[in-house]
Amino acid sequence: MGIEEHTYVRPELPSVIEQQVLDFGRIVWSDLFIGEESFRDRMHEVPGDTRHFVRSAGSLLVSHVQVIPIELQGSDRPLVIGGVSSVLTYPPFRGEGHASALMRRAASHIEAAGLPMGMLFCGEETIPFYQRLGWHTLEKGRVRVQADPDADDVVMALGDDRLLPERISLEWSW
Repeated sequence: MGIEEHTYVRPELPSVIEQQVLDFGRIVWSDLFIGEESFRDRMHEVPGDTRHFVRSAGSLLVSHVQVIPIELQGSDRPLVIGGVSSVLTYPPFRGEGHASALMRRAASHIEAAGLPMGMLFCGEETIPFYQRLGWHTLEKGRVRVQADPDADDVVMALGDDRLLPERISLEWSW
């Protein structure tokens, strides 16, 4: 079976793919699925034009990247950026370039949508992967997440982070 690539706006994301994204999340990011969240069977609804970039073999999810429009207060005005999240590739398909291809598609979408930059949260171990795709690390402490002030995630940006204020306070991480 061949691998296909699709882009979906949030309402069009097939439920079978959405469920596999959530299943992956429960296993890999279990700290995000606590209490009532552990029973969640739908991805969170967020305002705006959320896009899902998917590689699949029929209804089997291979890899996924989500881009959410995030409104921040920029250094001199409100700023909407592309928040990249739910970057995943199921283990049997890793090392084949699926996430890299979807991250390039996400970057193209961010640019085509007129968003001045992208931002994502990741662990130390994935920094080299994102750096190879043109992302750079923001200095530690520049971004603070109100919902989890002790979070130790690395924050990375694609584009000119001088558009951002020196300190960024977010309600949630994506």
